[in-house]
Amino acid sequence: MKFINPIFFVEKVYRSIEKRETIDEESIRKAGELLGTPLKRVEVFVERYRDVFTRFIEKRCSDAGNEYKVCIYSWNRRRTFKSFPVSNYATGTIILFEGEDPVETLVTPLPKALDYFEESEIVDPDTVPVRVTARVDGWQVNAYFDKILGRWIFSTRYVLHNMYFSLGKLVVGRYGEILNPIISVADSIAQEKRLYDSLDRFRGWVFIFSLEGPEPAIISPPYPVAPDPTQYRLYLVAARDPSGKLYSGEEINKEISWNLIPRMIEPKKISELYREIKDSLNTRSYIAWINRGSEDPMLVEISSRLYYEAMMLKHMYDAKSALILCSEGLCDKSKELVGVDLYKERIDLINSLYQEVIQILEKISSEDQSKKLVDSLKDLLGKKIIEHGEVMNELRSRNHKRLAKKILSLSLENKSIASQDINDFIESLRSIFRSLV
Repeated sequence: MKFINPIFFVEKVYRSIEKRETIDEESIRKAGELLGTPLKRVEVFVERYRDVFTRFIEKRCSDAGNEYKVCIYSWNRRRTFKSFPVSNYATGTIILFEGEDPVETLVTPLPKALDYFEESEIVDPDTVPVRVTARVDGWQVNAYFDKILGRWIFSTRYVLHNMYFSLGKLVVGRYGEILNPIISVADSIAQEKRLYDSLDRFRGWVFIFSLEGPEPAIISPPYPVAPDPTQYRLYLVAARDPSGKLYSGEEINKEISWNLIPRMIEPKKISELYREIKDSLNTRSYIAWINRGSEDPMLVEISSRLYYEAMMLKHMYDAKSALILCSEGLCDKSKELVGVDLYKERIDLINSLYQEVIQILEKISSEDQSKKLVDSLKDLLGKKIIEHGEVMNELRSRNHKRLAKKILSLSLENKSIASQDINDFIESLRSIFRSLV
């Protein structure tokens, strides 16, 4: 049975209601389920549709000529993600419209990978996935054959090829003109490697790639300016055939002569995968594919809790990240992330401050000492970073390590181990704490 994109189905139902066409109760009920709400009445469906597509899902459209428009759907990043069938595919679904009528789904991307954490209820921790890969820390780009343009083209999770953001605002150019810098890089690689030639017999398919750049996507680097495509790598993550069946990169890569696929991980229990990845400084996450029969697999993302800090230290020389890694007992490993001896010495300096602060906090208990600490930090930083009551609560609970980590993390916010004044700043913090005993 052919897979029907949930967003396309809901759009078809909504458009039929707009046109005052007769629509059966079963279609309304199904559309409601896809929107995450059981319902039967047309007016309730319309209200739910408008709520979802106003507050939660962003629909960005481009005029494609001859009364056609092409729209891409993405989850609103300002909203906490809620999982229901439509939201699960708001990851770059693309629909072709003729006027206001939805005609065809051009891209059904990978469903949203649901986040797994310890004691999470999204999946039984004893479940063994059918497939596990290391996440490529790049940008998702989807290749599909555009019938209007008569060529293969890429999109991202959020925009079409002729769209990009400037100062937080969406810019939409002429349809067919590649304006998005990420897509431009992917297109250059595809042209140079003759990828489009390999894809040409797969018209109607969608190929999902991840574009890895010189900086990891997790640290949100700006759009590349005059990027060098040789510094980027295009990994084939998955593909979807015209019936909607999903294939992993390893299942399909030989068909298009593309060797770059995500690193395969030996499948084991979800709980074991979590223990394996949770402290990784080198891998962002594992993506586990859990079989659901004829449906798309459930994708579960099992993330490292420290990878972001490692990348912030490695690429941005972030002092706060150095402190967090040292507080986890990973000072030596964190120093391996930076190549400059001076920066390694400064990581040691941050660690020595952390250890000394713990010892000092163990010795203080009075409210006068707590107030002095809060006021001295405010004088140094120009703002209050912690309340007196919170300090006293942590001292009474003897959570000295947690308190030291919190105070120093807030103090080192936006500080760099590459800055010339970092040593003086660390010594100023040290003096504040020493003055308490």
